[in-house]
Amino acid sequence: MLIKKLKSIELKNWKLQVDTDNILWLELNCLGKSTNILSEQVRLELGNILKCFEETSSTNLFEGLNGVVFFSTKTTGFSAGADVNEFVNLSKNNNWLEKSRLIVSDGWFLYNRLEELSTKIPTIALVEGFCFGGALELALSCRYIIGIKDNKTNFALPEVQLGIYPGWGGIKRLPERIGPKTAMNLMLTGKFVNSKRAKSIGLIDVLAEKRVAKEACKRLIDKGYKKNTMSFFDKLLLGPLKPLSHFLIRKQLEKKIIKDQYPAPFGILKLWAKHNGDPTRDLSIHDEMLGSQTARNLLRVYLLREKLKNIHKKSTISDDVNSGKVHLNHIHVIGAGTMGGDIAIWCAMHNLRVTIQDTSNKQIGKVLNNASLALKRKFSSPYDQRKILDNIIPDCDGHGIKKADVIIEAATENLAVKKSIFKFIERKARDTALLCTNTSSIKIEDISSCLNDPSRLVGVHFFNPVFKMPLVEIIESKKTDKNFFSYAFVFAHKIKKLPLPVKSSPGFLVNAVLMPYLDNAMRSIDSGIKPEEVDFAMKSWGMPMGPIELVDIVGLDIVLAVGKLTTADESMPSCLTALTAKNHFGKKSGEGFYKWKKGQKVLKNKVSLSKEETNNLAENLIQPLIVRTRQLVEEGIVDDEDLADAGVIFGTGFAPFRGGPLHSQHSYETTEY
Repeated sequence: MLIKKLKSIELKNWKLQVDTDNILWLELNCLGKSTNILSEQVRLELGNILKCFEETSSTNLFEGLNGVVFFSTKTTGFSAGADVNEFVNLSKNNNWLEKSRLIVSDGWFLYNRLEELSTKIPTIALVEGFCFGGALELALSCRYIIGIKDNKTNFALPEVQLGIYPGWGGIKRLPERIGPKTAMNLMLTGKFVNSKRAKSIGLIDVLAEKRVAKEACKRLIDKGYKKNTMSFFDKLLLGPLKPLSHFLIRKQLEKKIIKDQYPAPFGILKLWAKHNGDPTRDLSIHDEMLGSQTARNLLRVYLLREKLKNIHKKSTISDDVNSGKVHLNHIHVIGAGTMGGDIAIWCAMHNLRVTIQDTSNKQIGKVLNNASLALKRKFSSPYDQRKILDNIIPDCDGHGIKKADVIIEAATENLAVKKSIFKFIERKARDTALLCTNTSSIKIEDISSCLNDPSRLVGVHFFNPVFKMPLVEIIESKKTDKNFFSYAFVFAHKIKKLPLPVKSSPGFLVNAVLMPYLDNAMRSIDSGIKPEEVDFAMKSWGMPMGPIELVDIVGLDIVLAVGKLTTADESMPSCLTALTAKNHFGKKSGEGFYKWKKGQKVLKNKVSLSKEETNNLAENLIQPLIVRTRQLVEEGIVDDEDLADAGVIFGTGFAPFRGGPLHSQHSYETTEY
């Protein structure tokens, strides 16, 4: 009767199969989607599946079924979790809070039903690939979790990064599985853990090779599994010491995050402490998080990220690369300095063969050493480390140019040097090769003027540090060929960067808006404001780093050079020219606006600004950035406000909770932080 009922359900996103061992295999395969998402339809279908079990007499032992396994065969992963677009669309409506409460409560009760089923019959979440958000909450509702042993399988509850929270049971079940300290570290940051780490912290029960994963499921159902016992201390933190645990975690949180700016982490902690993660017990906690402007803005930032991620799909070249008509396998990098070396390592990490050229063997040796260190941090397997390291090939004479699909110049920011390099490249490169310059400020037309065919050159501007900054500016000159321009977006997608299309102009977008902001900060110092006060004001406003500290880290000499290019008609701030004249270049020289010891800045002055003074100073400091961003949109350097906001957020770290410089300006009169 049960099997018959299950097979009679109309399912578009789930596939059911009972094998000879009487195990029900439930495959999640969202119709027409490359990635599984737990949309409303998917959840309704799961509810109907659970209803069949609930209507079956427990004395019938579910007609001899021995267990249930949830899995997916999609190459992208198990599931990305809830359909974020449901929240995004709702956030634009007046009844946003009411509808969002319904989504959260429905998911909470649905997974409670799955957890109840798991007490009566073994249920397993077999996870390959990513398992994020609501998908991990589904897995936590099962009796067991099996993770595939590879580099693709990762687990996370990233809702906090969208200004929302894991309300389908994650706040309750994750601490009960791995202890409150580790659980809160994951939930309050949105960090992901790979399958090996997940096993070590007790998040998954079994770590299995893919080839034996199904057998591992059968063995687990047949033999059971003695779960790791939580430490006595963690049991205390979940029990009588829960108030103390909440107090200590909140204290740490307050040191890092301002509640008015990011309410979700505090709401998650409060919901766990007061109601063990049950969102239906106190709707005011839900409303504090999702009713905030932060939630709407972070959801907007998510959409901006998706917009950049999908730009490459507009081009037919993307299809040609996927079909093999156009090759994208070999990258040649010229310049083994910090940027060139990191670009080479990043490309190698994304399964591309890289030849790296420099006049100095010593510099190339440094790149290989840095690559070895970076790979040890990222990959635990020595085999994986060696495999990727072997993709980086020293090439002092530039033999790789003839075979490369993409050639990236990452030499010093000097027009004459760059023109000389591209003359050399053009003589050797294939006609189909994409020629890229990593210039941060020089117009593409000025560099391409040395080429017989200037249409081949595209600006592909990476940001430092390459391993952390997600954005690359893809810069088009008036002569750039559309096919080569499109090819650059496909390349950026291949190496998992967010490509931003901009027109050729001094400083492009990010440096063009950053320089007036830094200039304003330094002129504030000229007027008598202390560096510590400037940085404190902007960090309090929501920026990840103060502008003066940023100048010290970038290098005062570099800021001076870029400033002269982007603000040619203005004199430089007096403090900047005075310090550079003394060879005080910032962190790299040991002294700039700050003194630096062992890589850390030494603070000289205490900050004694009131809250109002801090906010007024910050609003004054940020205005040139906002004004210049709008000007660049009006001048057509960036196509629209959304792209401009995306570029400034992902290229400068502009406070994400504000939704972007132009968006924040629009909402300034109605929103108060």
